[in-house]
This record gives sequence, structure tokens and C-alpha cells, in this order.
Amino acid sequence: MSSPGIVLFDLKVGKVLLSRYRIEETMAHGPLSARFRVHDQEQDCDLALELFTSGLFEGPGQATFFAERLSAYGDASSGVAVQTHSVETTDGGDVLRFCELPAASSLRDRLKEEGLLPRDQVSVMVSSLLEGLSDLHEKGIAHGDLKPSTVYVCESGTLTVEGGVTPGLWRAQHMGARTSLIGTPYYSPLEQFGGDAPDADADLYAVGTLAYEALSGSLPWSGKGFIEVFQSKMEDNPPPMESRASGIRVGEDLERVIRKAIRARRGDRYQNAQAFLEDWIAASGMAHH
Repeated sequence: MSSPGIVLFDLKVGKVLLSRYRIEETMAHGPLSARFRVHDQEQDCDLALELFTSGLFEGPGQATFFAERLSAYGDASSGVAVQTHSVETTDGGDVLRFCELPAASSLRDRLKEEGLLPRDQVSVMVSSLLEGLSDLHEKGIAHGDLKPSTVYVCESGTLTVEGGVTPGLWRAQHMGARTSLIGTPYYSPLEQFGGDAPDADADLYAVGTLAYEALSGSLPWSGKGFIEVFQSKMEDNPPPMESRASGIRVGEDLERVIRKAIRARRGDRYQNAQAFLEDWIAASGMAHH
């Protein structure tokens, strides 16, 4: 399906896109995309729309390539990823992805409200995330930008994950092996600061960082700006949780697993999601399911 190009400032509540999707609410505007809650008038249900305008791409070829990557991600069942309903392009070169709305609070909102999460919830969250990533990675697909605002956690600890656009956007724009950092500095491994593409290793690093933050209420990395965070991550051995959040003790085995996942050198970290998952289950005392 196609239509003329989309202008962001014209996207107001009530506007209908592609003769089908009525905008109900603006959810977020970021440097790479805008998100809206829309009502699908054909299926009579609410969906999330993630919009990537034509300005991100050098031409229709890049937009088409990116749309194909998004479709491949949406077709790859991972057990945790938010379901993609469709990926559409416009004649103007915009790309629109329509997804299920997450039925839980984001990890970012949970951490803002509670400071940190109970260990049993984090245990379920991380194991579910690693199982889902294992499925994705086996298909040659990575998420590329896992962070608290894209992970949605229920009270039981189960979760869903939004996003999965970063590797596709990176490849669509650059078609090479290296570029500037696309991602979120706190949750990206050191090699991405040097220009490496977001990949499966980056996903595992982000999971380790999320686990550290959810259990301690604090990030492992100090610094506020890009350079300060980069310098903090250059330390070979990540700081113990108690040094970042006084009084936090999660157990020596579990902390060892988390800190291994966020080591500075790629070769010192977990090489795949399954290995990370097995150590996580053993250290957290969970039964494999």
C-alpha cells in the first residue's frame, strides 16, 4: 500500500493514514522515529505505529531495504517481541510499522516508580529475554537497541520487547561494516562506540546492563555524556553492584554472571544467548522451562 509522503507536523489526533489508521495519541518523538497509538478502522483495534519519515533515507531504495528488514524481524517469532501487523511504505519514501500495543509497564517506568525490581521478577524477565533472543539470533536477526524504554515487564516478570529497528536502519543508511554509534550509549558495548554494527553480541551486553540496573536500581556506568560513558566502559572489569548501589547484594554467582555479560572486551563476554541463559538459570536458582 502506498500514499504521498508524510509530514510530521501534520500528524494530529484524528488524522487517518493510508485510509485506514486513525491517530488517537502521540506517544513519543525521537531522533529516528515517531510513535503513535492508532485505531485500525478495518480490524476495529488499537495498534502502535512507528513512523520513519523519508528524511532518514537517501532515496526509495534505502527505504525499501529498511522496510524489508523490518518485515523480516516481524516475521521471526521470538516469544517476546511485540507482534508486527504490517510494514507499509508511502510513495514519498516513508516507512510505517504497525504493531501490537504492549500490555504492561515499561521497565523504565517500573524503575522510576520502584527503584529496583524483586529478584524473582528479574530472574523471569532475563531468562525470557534470553530465550527470545536465542530464537532471533539463530535466524540471523538482532534487536540492536534493548533498553528500559523498549522492554515491558508484567508483575510476574514476563515481558514483551518493542523495537528491533536499529540494525535494519543502520544497514539501510550505510551498507557497510562501520558507522557512528546508533543505539543508546549506556546499553551499547564498547565496540559500538568505535563504529561496529549492532549485533547479537550487543543484545547480550544490553541484557547484562538491564539485569544490573533492575536488580540494583543503578547503572554500572558512570558519566552523563557520550565521552564520559565511553571512558567508564573502558574499565576491563565492571564495578560490583555494591559500589554503585550501597547495600545491594544479589549473590556472588548471579553477580558474576551479570558482570561477565558486560565486560569491556567482546571475547570476555558470553558468546551466545544460550550460554548466558544456562549460567543465568544456574545462578538464579530457576528451573529451566
